[in-house]
Amino acid sequence: MSGPAVFLDRDNTVIEDPGFINHPDQVRLKPGAARAICRLREAGYAVVVASNQSGVARGLINEAQLAAVHRRLRDLLRREGADLDAIYSCPYLAGPDAVVEAYRKNSDLRKPRPGMLFKAARELDLDLPRSWMIGDRPTDIDAGRRAGCRTILIAGSGPGVDNAETGLEFRAVSLAEAATIVVEQTTPPADSGRDQTGGSDPQAVNLLTEIRDLLDRQHRAERQEDFSFLRLFGTLAQMLAIVMAVWGLSAMFESETVDFAVARFALAGFFQLVTLTIFVVERRR
Repeated sequence: MSGPAVFLDRDNTVIEDPGFINHPDQVRLKPGAARAICRLREAGYAVVVASNQSGVARGLINEAQLAAVHRRLRDLLRREGADLDAIYSCPYLAGPDAVVEAYRKNSDLRKPRPGMLFKAARELDLDLPRSWMIGDRPTDIDAGRRAGCRTILIAGSGPGVDNAETGLEFRAVSLAEAATIVVEQTTPPADSGRDQTGGSDPQAVNLLTEIRDLLDRQHRAERQEDFSFLRLFGTLAQMLAIVMAVWGLSAMFESETVDFAVARFALAGFFQLVTLTIFVVERRR
């Protein structure tokens, strides 16, 4: 059964951000980060780092150095009794700043796109609607929103971020405070499911929790449904294909020539081809 996760940005969320880190000795944990990760795992969440690392495309660090940095990060966390379930990073960057050609491209993995979160969900069997994205930039929040996750912005880095426009739900001053928010939102209210003797009814608590989670998922799914002009055009093309096909059939049973029927079937085929092309493009977006 799929479980929930908390996705964390790396720089300025889990570790200090002096710039493009290219050596393990530069890795410094943020105060309270290890304890926050422990709390999240104790609450039943997988903890996954999802980080843009365009320094690879910029030629400031290579993949081997990046792996060494991440080993150092995990070592520091383990010294304090914490651990990560996985680390995902996007080394790609589009545009002239990407001097390493192999990494110069648009990538669905790069936040604000949600590719890293989707990849983690597939590989780790994660339930995204029950998951969270925590980071210090609007791109982190946007990636979480697009993946259907709840979101927390680490304050101090995103002044002027509009909650309604970005899908941001909470703000926190640190990862430690963000972990507290996640845990409090995960735990049912203290007075939920109490019987007449003042004790807790586990079945009632579980039922209320399931209902709350279902409503939360439905609300986020409705809020995050993006309008697609491609999907609209595809639907119109499909309708025209059906109309042309019916028109062609009517020509075969009426007094009109076969040429009329063939022309109409040809139009139906054309519109059907347009429909298939549109939906293939939409699926690959």
